[in-house]
Amino acid sequence: MGTDDETTRTSDRTAPLAPLPDHRNVATPWWQELWRRHAHITTPLRQRGLECDIEFGLSAYIVRVSLPDDSYLIISPPQEPSSDRPLGYPDGWIATREHPDDQALFEVVYASAPSADPGAPQRPEARHGGSVQPLIETIDHRLAQLGLLPNSVASAGDRSALRHSAPTTSVALPPTSPKTAPTTSHTR
Repeated sequence: MGTDDETTRTSDRTAPLAPLPDHRNVATPWWQELWRRHAHITTPLRQRGLECDIEFGLSAYIVRVSLPDDSYLIISPPQEPSSDRPLGYPDGWIATREHPDDQALFEVVYASAPSADPGAPQRPEARHGGSVQPLIETIDHRLAQLGLLPNSVASAGDRSALRHSAPTTSVALPPTSPKTAPTTSHTR
């Protein structure tokens, strides 16, 4: 299992990562592969002190991000219809903030997914498609407005570091048996 002193290299600085989720699937090869394929989203959020997990949504895998006020973010590709694009790299992203006890606290934070309705107006971020950098920057901005960033690293320098480090992502995974040990570094 990951520890609080895990780190990832971003430019010239090292940032502590939020811990890995604590459930039985974390040690399974299939979950570790899902985690690896979503590391370009989870790693920058974990650098900000936000705990993330990978879950199955309606028709695609989602990233669930726990927030300090007991609300959470759901970051997902469009759920219907499922995409033929590689897992973790969809045509667009939808990020919503929700609260389990307060249904009124629902907001669309980001939506770059193409609209299924040709007559519907597109959101401004639709031009970014599946790019993760604008998604993370928008989440940074909104969570900073709400005072919900535990480790605020959203300065311009950090965005630059994220931009330059995006192709190579270090992924911290729990130890596995030698037969199923996954690679812990992914280069696109």
